[in-house]
Amino acid sequence: MSDQKATSGLLLRRRSKLIGFIIIEASAIGALLLTGATALSLKPSDPTLALSINIVTIAAAAAVAIIPILFFAIRPILPRGER
Repeated sequence: MSDQKATSGLLLRRRSKLIGFIIIEASAIGALLLTGATALSLKPSDPTLALSINIVTIAAAAAVAIIPILFFAIRPILPRGER
């Protein structure tokens, strides 16, 4: 029974991690699309506003690239099961 509980706990952890990843990645992609569309459609004449939009766009692009690495490349150290 304990093996089944450990397996179900592991599956729940993986599922919650995947759902969290999807939510955060979708938010980052949405921010990237929103700022990119704003930069292309507004074409601001104020250099400060243009710089701010560019910085936010680059930060969103970096977040889209880094989020999968943080979620899946760095694995937590899990405690060993009882032998």
